[in-house]
Amino acid sequence: MRELSYSIFSDSELLPLLLVLTAAYLIIRFIFQKMKPEEPETEPEEKHSSLPFVHSSKPKPVYNRKDHYWLTLLCVLYGIVSFWQLGSTKFPNTTWQPVATPQSVIFELQEDDPHFDSIYVIYGEGDNNSNPDSLQLGLHDISIEGSNDQNTWEPITTLNDGSIYQYSITSGDWNYRYIKLTSVNKNDTITELGFKAYGEERLLNIKVADDPNGASWYPAWYMIDEQDKVSLDPDYRYESYFDEVYHPRNAWDIANVEYMYAHVHPLLGTQLIAWSIHFFGMNPLAWRIPGVIFGILCLPAMYAILRLLFDKREYAAFGTFLLACDFMHLTTSRIATLEPFSVFWILVMFCWMIRYFRTSFYDTPFKETRKLLLWSGFFMGIGIATKWTACYSAIGLAILLFTNLIVRYQEYNKCVKVLAEKDNSSYTEEQLEECRHIIATFRPSFWKTIAWCFLYFIGIPAVIYFLAYIPCPVWRDGWSIKNVLAQIEYMYNYHANLKAAHPYQSTWYQWIFDIRPIWYYGRMSRNGVYHSISCFSNPLICWAGVPAILDVIYHAVKDKDGSAWVIMVGYLTALLPWVLFINRCVFAYHFYPTSFFMIMAIVYAVKKLLKLNPKLKTAVNVYAIAVLVIFYLFLPAPA
Repeated sequence: MRELSYSIFSDSELLPLLLVLTAAYLIIRFIFQKMKPEEPETEPEEKHSSLPFVHSSKPKPVYNRKDHYWLTLLCVLYGIVSFWQLGSTKFPNTTWQPVATPQSVIFELQEDDPHFDSIYVIYGEGDNNSNPDSLQLGLHDISIEGSNDQNTWEPITTLNDGSIYQYSITSGDWNYRYIKLTSVNKNDTITELGFKAYGEERLLNIKVADDPNGASWYPAWYMIDEQDKVSLDPDYRYESYFDEVYHPRNAWDIANVEYMYAHVHPLLGTQLIAWSIHFFGMNPLAWRIPGVIFGILCLPAMYAILRLLFDKREYAAFGTFLLACDFMHLTTSRIATLEPFSVFWILVMFCWMIRYFRTSFYDTPFKETRKLLLWSGFFMGIGIATKWTACYSAIGLAILLFTNLIVRYQEYNKCVKVLAEKDNSSYTEEQLEECRHIIATFRPSFWKTIAWCFLYFIGIPAVIYFLAYIPCPVWRDGWSIKNVLAQIEYMYNYHANLKAAHPYQSTWYQWIFDIRPIWYYGRMSRNGVYHSISCFSNPLICWAGVPAILDVIYHAVKDKDGSAWVIMVGYLTALLPWVLFINRCVFAYHFYPTSFFMIMAIVYAVKKLLKLNPKLKTAVNVYAIAVLVIFYLFLPAPA
C-alpha cells in the first residue's frame, strides 16, 4: 500500500490516509442514517421589543441531529489526520550525568567484529534537584576515544552542542573494541549512546567495562540501557523539533517535580503536557497528544461561535470545514507548544462573551446575564494562565462588553426622551410601560454588571493565574505570591527586551498575505526522503481572508452590523498588538489566533454574497473543494 502510494503521490502515507478517511466517512454516514428520523427543529421563541429602537436578546441556537452530524464528521476526519503519524512511543528516558569532574567511563563492544560507521547520541534533562547551582543538561566537549587494548587511545570525536531530545549522529569508519567517554563538565547529560554496525541496520552490542562511579545515582549503564529505543533513521516522530526543546522539557520537570529551567510563558498549558507525560511516558507521542486533542476541540468551539453569529448550521459547518483545512491549525496543534491550548480558551471565552453581546438585561434576568460574564471571565483567566497572547483577545472581550452596555445606555436614553415628551400619544401604553421598565432597570443593572466584572475579569483570572503555579517547581524556595509577581516581571522583561534574529522570522503584513512561512523541521532519511514541516496558512483561505476582513470592517462601521463588529473586534485585537507594540523577532505562527477570526470573516462575506445572489452557491462549493484539494496536496509539508 505504501509503495503504491509513493508511486502515485510521491508520498507513502497519502493513499492509506485517504482510505482511512473514506472508511471513517462511510461509517459515520451509516451510523447517522440508522438513527431515528430527525424531529422538527424547534428554535426557542425570540423575544421582540415593542419599541423599534430597542434590541431584544437573541436566543441561543438549538442543536439538532444535523448539527451533531456535521460536528462529528468534521471532528473525526480531522482527528484522523491530526493523529496520523503523530509521534512514536519509542524514546529513551534514563539519563546519565557525571558525579565527578572529570569523569571517564569505558564501554566494550561485544562483537567479533566491532566495526561501526555511526555514533548516535541523544540527551535529555538530568536531575536538576541534585545541583542547586546549575542545571544538568547537554553535551559540553565530551570526548570519545577508541582502543583495542585499553592502553593506546585514539580520538574519535567530541560531543558538543546539539539540542535536547534530538538525535546527534556522527558518521565515519571506526573499528575499536573499547570506547572511552570522558566528561569535563558537571552539567553533562547523555540519555542514550549507540554505535551502528558498519553497513548494517542495527546497533552493536555494548556493555560497561569500567565505571568508577557505578554505585552512584547515575551509573554509566543509563547511557546504554535502552538500545532498543534508539531510532536508526530518526525523523520528527522520534525526536523533538522547533519549540519542543522547551515545552516538553518544562513538562517533564513538572511531571517529575524537578527544578525548572528558564520559563518565559505561564505554565498552565505546560501542565497539560505534563499530565500526558505522567500517564503515557516521556515520548514524542505523549507530549503531542494534548495539543492534538485541543486542536480537535477548536472545531466545535468554532462551530458554536459561527452558529451564534450566523444562526444557520450551513455557515457554521462551512467555517468549521475551512478551519479543519487550514495548514496552520493542523501544524500548530501537532507540535507540543502552548498555542493549541491558548487559542481554544480564546475561542471559548469569546463564545460566552458573544452570547452576552446578544443579550439584553432589559428582557433577560440579571442572573442569566451575569452567568455569561462569569464563564467568559473564567475562561479568559485560563487562557491568560496558558499564554499571554490571550491578554490581547481579552481587550476584545472588554470592547464587546462595553459595546453591549453602550447600546443599553442608548436605549435607556431614548426611553427617557420618550417619557419626557409632552405629547407621546404616538406610543402605545405597552411601549410606554416598556420605557418605564428600561429606565428602572438600567442604572442598577449597569452598575451591578460593572461591579461583577471586576470580580469576573480581574479577580477570578488573577486567582487562576497565581494558583496555576502551585504544581510547578519554579522556585527552590517554593510557591508564593511574591515569587509569582517576580516571575511576571521576569517574563515581561524577557519578551520586551529580547534582541534576537532568526532566518525564518516574519512580519505581520507577511502573515496576512501568507508570504513567509516558518520552517519547523527538516531531516533527510537514509532512503533519500526529506522530511519537512512548515507552518503557514492554506493560501486559498488566507488570500480570501484579506478582502473578507475588509468587507467585515466596512459593514461593522457603516452598517453597525453586530456579527461584523464581533469579527472585526476579534481580528484586530488579536493582530494589532503585533503591529503596534511588539518589535521583537516574531514568526508566522503568531498569526494563529487571528486566523480564526479571518475564517469567520470569510463566512460572513460568503453569507453576504449568497444573500445578494443565491446562484453563487456553486462558486462557493467550488471554492470549498479547492480548499480541500490544496490541503490534501500540501499535507506532506504541514503534517
